[in-house]
Amino acid sequence: MDYPNSGALWQNKRRDSEKHPNLQGNIKVERSLLKAIMAETDDELIEVALSGWTREYQGDKFISLKASKPYKKGEKKEEQKQAPLPVDNDDDIPFN
Repeated sequence: MDYPNSGALWQNKRRDSEKHPNLQGNIKVERSLLKAIMAETDDELIEVALSGWTREYQGDKFISLKASKPYKKGEKKEEQKQAPLPVDNDDDIPFN
């Protein structure tokens, strides 16, 4: 199962030149989070906050990612949070 608003960056094992990225990966972001962020701005560029944790899975190091609304100075933590997300405790998934 995929975890909402999360993803990972892994070492690019097919990096053949300096032009290729060091890390590759994906992040799946819930439509509701994107809508909430977009509703707060009319800017053409939309900012999404990313948090990352260094992890290891089967000997390979990677960065686990989490997307959220960007912090705004003066905003209370409660205002930043969205509705609780469903939790799946599938331990064989390398990131939470």
